[in-house]
Amino acid sequence: GLLKLNPKEWQTARDNLGRNNKVIVVPVDEAIMYEIETDAFEKVIADSSQEGPLLILVEIDTPGGRIDLAHRMCTAITKDADCNVIAFIKGGNYGGAISAGAAVALACNKIYMANSTVIGAATLVTMPKNRQDYKDTRKKNYGEVVDEKSSSVWRAYLASLAQQNDRPGLLARAMVDSSIEVVEVNQDAKRVFIEPMNKRPEQQVVRTWNKAGSLVTLTAQEAVECTIADGLVGSREQLLQQLQAGDANIVTDKKITNARKELQIAKRRKDEIAKSLDLKIKQSKYPQPAPKILGILQGARNDFENLKTLAKKYPDLDMDVQDIEEILNSIQADYESALRETRRRN
Repeated sequence: GLLKLNPKEWQTARDNLGRNNKVIVVPVDEAIMYEIETDAFEKVIADSSQEGPLLILVEIDTPGGRIDLAHRMCTAITKDADCNVIAFIKGGNYGGAISAGAAVALACNKIYMANSTVIGAATLVTMPKNRQDYKDTRKKNYGEVVDEKSSSVWRAYLASLAQQNDRPGLLARAMVDSSIEVVEVNQDAKRVFIEPMNKRPEQQVVRTWNKAGSLVTLTAQEAVECTIADGLVGSREQLLQQLQAGDANIVTDKKITNARKELQIAKRRKDEIAKSLDLKIKQSKYPQPAPKILGILQGARNDFENLKTLAKKYPDLDMDVQDIEEILNSIQADYESALRETRRRN
């Protein structure tokens, strides 16, 4: 493909394909937890690839996260991208592409890793509802492995992602299932990855990649050796030079960062409304004149209308719209009852 061309051929290919001399950088540098960020990722991939860049560079440093969201990200890469998508596992707070992050990397056309980074450990586990809980509970080995049916589907999916880019599918499966042991053998001068039970007498084991009971988690060097990754690089600049894109205009897309900020604002707004409702609940515990009661109910109704708006727009806030509507109906009934009582007394 394009990544195997020499510099002169690469320049010709750029011209023939009408590519802009631009690289779009997409950061995946937190736990994959929120729909709003996944929506932004999907939009980045679709919109950016239509701009005709040389490539999209997905820079990964994540402990993993929600599998459903990672699946959407992988689909965006494999189905919506109209250019090469390169994973750069850069390292940082989390040290690599872990769990769901490994899937995102495997979906990319090529994977490059910085020294001291890792990829793997993709077992499905139950997940907390927010990123802070995820950070905290990972230290306590949070969650239990989900049922075998779901794990089987996830294993097969990671294997398919690996195989479509000529990576060993069995190693990807072993990132999910600790019962899978992988050995490497030579077969017709080719490297073949198999389970020990499938080794034929004439095949010589070159290396055992993991023992049963342990998930495959590969260092950068190991990932390159077993062809999960395509190379080691020291920096983004070095990688772009290697990809013959050292002179490209680098554009870091802000959609995911902006989505993250937008969600934080929505969370603060939710907290403000919660405080307002707490005050009204405290006020309602004491005898109040009728006009005051009507004012409290009206204010509570406004607060819940605002919560309903937030709940619809931001599913990540984890609020049930139906529950809010039921409360609103109850408040409206109380308000109408209090209004009738006030009118009767007057």
